[in-house]
Amino acid sequence: MPRRLGLPSVYLAAAVATAATTAVPLAMTPASGLALRPAPTEPTRPFIVTARSRGAARDLVGEVRWRVRRYYTAALPGFATFLTAAELAELRSDPRVLAVEPDREIRPMALGKPRPRSRWAGGAGATVYVVDSGLDAARAELGDRAWRAFDATGGTGHDCAGHGTEAARRVNLMAPKARIASVRVLSCAGYGTLADLLAGLDWIGRHAHGPSVANVAVDGSDSPALDTATRSLVRSGVFVVGAASSGACRTAPGGQAFSAHAPYLAGVAAQYLERHPGAAPSVLASWLKCTTPRAAIRQNPSGASNLHLHNGGL
Repeated sequence: MPRRLGLPSVYLAAAVATAATTAVPLAMTPASGLALRPAPTEPTRPFIVTARSRGAARDLVGEVRWRVRRYYTAALPGFATFLTAAELAELRSDPRVLAVEPDREIRPMALGKPRPRSRWAGGAGATVYVVDSGLDAARAELGDRAWRAFDATGGTGHDCAGHGTEAARRVNLMAPKARIASVRVLSCAGYGTLADLLAGLDWIGRHAHGPSVANVAVDGSDSPALDTATRSLVRSGVFVVGAASSGACRTAPGGQAFSAHAPYLAGVAAQYLERHPGAAPSVLASWLKCTTPRAAIRQNPSGASNLHLHNGGL
């Protein structure tokens, strides 16, 4: 088996790639950063810091007291950094800080069994952001509707793991007219860091416009920072579809959905947004009837929305 890189190695590779391509002071660049503080004499570990406000986050980063690697400005008021034990205690007692959590490894979630193509070629006008391992344009066969939008790992956005390309293809099965933007947060080894996942969501928060869906088929459960980031995306108008390990689809009233077949659900959401481009995420969540028992996605010309979603694992 190939040797797995630990978090410090992943951070080092991404930091070097980011520093090589950015000419401005990176500590104040959204979703990026640079260690401006002298090397510590004590061991350090990677952490995610969530501030109480964007102003508080800006002040903390501007003090240049921490080894900041990523600075989030849209989806999350906070930053990713390395801390010693003493610095960790100092930040946790700072009234400007809401939470501090360890950075950690994230992995892709299973995509479930393949499903048939939708009989309605919809999704025009909507953009689905596939937050995953990147995109292999040659294998995806998606034409000029799909592109590599952002790469949090410092690469070109090419998918060398395959998971992101397959997720994009499944989105396309449900919404063959939707635009698909690849947001790479996983490495070629098939895993990534929470800091890179947050950077991907932060990029979407700064660039998404028009009817938008974010498909996040990675395991980032039990992270306060990730919860904050997804809620922020929803408030900005992006419908967020997260992966679930098993069980039926479920929706949250605010505008999030979770499914073992997340890419298909994201495609169905894009179908709805073609006909209702101004629909808020909360409206879309209420329309997706995830708890109905029969397995089908079928066209119903007499219905108000022309589509009825039934469970079937979606």
